[in-house]
Amino acid sequence: MPKKLIFNITEDWFFCSHFLERALSAQKNGYIIYVCSNKNNSQSIIEESGMKFIYLPYKRNSINPLYELFILIRTIIIYYSVKPDIVHQIAAKPIIYGSLAAKICNVRAVINAPVGLGYVFTSASIKARLLRPILKTLMKCFLNTHKGRNKKNKVIFENNDDLNYFVKLGTLKREDSCLIRGAGVKIKKLNPSIKSSKIVTVTLVARMLKDKGIYEFVAAAEKLKNKNIKGRFLLAGDIDPLNPSSLKRNTLIDWNQKGIIEWLGWVKNIDDLLNETDILCLPSYREGLPKALLEGAAYGLPIVTTDSVGCRDVVEDGVNGFLVPIKNVDMLVDKLSKLIESRLLREIMGKESLRLASSKFAESIINEQTMAIYKELSF
Repeated sequence: MPKKLIFNITEDWFFCSHFLERALSAQKNGYIIYVCSNKNNSQSIIEESGMKFIYLPYKRNSINPLYELFILIRTIIIYYSVKPDIVHQIAAKPIIYGSLAAKICNVRAVINAPVGLGYVFTSASIKARLLRPILKTLMKCFLNTHKGRNKKNKVIFENNDDLNYFVKLGTLKREDSCLIRGAGVKIKKLNPSIKSSKIVTVTLVARMLKDKGIYEFVAAAEKLKNKNIKGRFLLAGDIDPLNPSSLKRNTLIDWNQKGIIEWLGWVKNIDDLLNETDILCLPSYREGLPKALLEGAAYGLPIVTTDSVGCRDVVEDGVNGFLVPIKNVDMLVDKLSKLIESRLLREIMGKESLRLASSKFAESIINEQTMAIYKELSF
């Protein structure tokens, strides 16, 4: 009989951007794929790929205990009716509710993936500081506890910092975890003939969140322009009203009208944008493993990012780009100016990015590593 695999994830668009290729690989290997998530605009992509979509209406910003209980009960009902062989649970809420449901429904194999860790671990707000110890306690309880007769589990991390953090916290043993570096990317090559501008283009691709370093990027763009260092500074991505760190649309429109940056909003064809880009920048405070940087590396772009969790895994400082301290605008300006003013440096670092992406982050590598985990847990 074919094995049933459930992906439990908060948003359908995040599944499509980060896990669709791995699910397709599992599908080719004979697994029946179910995707449980909130419904935004990607359900059709999932269903057209031959997978079964189950609506699970997560509210990422909800802390209403009655609503969260409803989500838990709904998860239990789904697991009981599908009777999966493996569940792959991604991010905090799916891990917590899914692990409870898996125990109740006697699911044999559980994979938990604490990607990103997001707002609660990066924000200094009162709400985030209150939630942080609660989330740590819940992760201790559910991240690595699916054990017993004929049961297996694995915790997948995207970077070494998070893996070491949870081992040190006492949440799991190192042998129960593994490292799979991000979503995987198709290795591509820039086409210089496509570029429509001779001015060096610096692009930031992300949701428009404070935690992505948007304010620092804009401040750096303004300082560089004041120094008469010419460049185009593009922000590609939409706001995320469900995230407490989201910028206001009016703020982005104002920056755009003042000519400090160009805000493109959500970009459908990221390939065209990266072909127009000379330098990729992401001054994020914390990541799992940012797909935008992986895609930039796969296109052979030099990268300027922060020396932060997740980001530092994609850049060898001084080799394929530069690492700068979090929230340090002056250092960001310094490293961007070096790349803007030297085409040779951009070319050298871009080639190193392509080498790094090909050897560590290629889609084929990530799919193979993920399938090895599925096969290990299938019995």
